[in-house]
Amino acid sequence: MFRSLAVSASLIALGAPALAQSPLEKALAAPAEGPLYAFDLTLSTGDLDAVMRVDPSRPEGDRLRVVSPEPEDWTEDFAKRVENMKANTDGDIWCQDFAEHIPAADAELVSETDTTATYSFQPQPGAEPDDMDKIFEHLTGTVVVDKTAPGILNFEMVAEKPFKPMAVAKIRQFEMKVACTRAPDGRTHVASLDVTLAGSAMMKSFSQSDRQLISNLTPVPNSGTGSR
Repeated sequence: MFRSLAVSASLIALGAPALAQSPLEKALAAPAEGPLYAFDLTLSTGDLDAVMRVDPSRPEGDRLRVVSPEPEDWTEDFAKRVENMKANTDGDIWCQDFAEHIPAADAELVSETDTTATYSFQPQPGAEPDDMDKIFEHLTGTVVVDKTAPGILNFEMVAEKPFKPMAVAKIRQFEMKVACTRAPDGRTHVASLDVTLAGSAMMKSFSQSDRQLISNLTPVPNSGTGSR
């Protein structure tokens, strides 16, 4: 009897239509792996514009090279930033990396066209600990995905009201907006990244606005299809 019940259940499962994936689920499942690319990175701050070249095939710490301005024109703050960027740049520019911050089951469809779908969501921390983890709960996320060729096209996180990530700091404004475009292999990569941050810490006010543009992707020879 139990065997016949099991067989019946299997037949029902086989005959039931598979649940269709949403455009978001398809986009989050899009392939992340592919060849490596070197690229230009243009950084614009309130004080300085810079052009850099990034080659992810180079050894760690040697992947980023400043093309302009010349070292004698660097400010002290820019020199510190370059040092930090050289230490942390891995050449990973893929919009698919934002997928881990998007809970597909809880995301809400807010608009849709023939080719795109836009969702709102509560951002979640990624698998690896990050300094951003403590502020995700204060943010609202928006993502636009491609319905015709699954992938993330735009990603945004915004604080809709001021918040305190810690006792001695208050964030009055936080915005991170990412626009993506297709790489030669079809994956979507960051084309522009705009970050605005303003608030106070230790009784001192701060305000920062950055714009990063990524362009001129050049395939790294012999990087294969299993590399990032």
